[in-house]
Amino acid sequence: MRTRKNKPLFFRKAQMEILGLAIVVVIVLVAMIFVLRFLILDKEPEYRKPFLSSEMASNMLNSFLKTAAAQCSQLTMTELLVDCAQSKTITCSDGKNSCDYAEATAKSIFNKTLSEWRVKYGFSAYTDVDNPFISLGEGCTGEKRSKLFAIPSSTATVYVYLELC
Repeated sequence: MRTRKNKPLFFRKAQMEILGLAIVVVIVLVAMIFVLRFLILDKEPEYRKPFLSSEMASNMLNSFLKTAAAQCSQLTMTELLVDCAQSKTITCSDGKNSCDYAEATAKSIFNKTLSEWRVKYGFSAYTDVDNPFISLGEGCTGEKRSKLFAIPSSTATVYVYLELC
């Protein structure tokens, strides 16, 4: 009978190969568990949703207000909204006044972004909350995230409001 020390070299090599294969299998299993845990099963935490919606409203309004109007001497939407609230003296090269151009641009931007993302919204620009000079979208009846920007002008403060449902 052979003792453990006297095993043929072939058996010792086979044992080492099996041990190496077992280690590789364990490493692959651990990697798959991490992939399943962090990539597939990882859902967005609930506390982030309100923050992201609020940030989206703020970023959308900020981007809209800084948008330059190509047909209106590269004036920004902020400048067009102030003119719309005050005197409506700006006429763009396409024949629209400042109110019509700002409204058409807002509708285009929000339809190409928020509507495409299936996010309901309400947008308004006003000096008197009961009488907005631009009003778009359906508005929200339930939970909403919103952002209000105030634009000072010489006659009255222009408020631009966006709510996301």
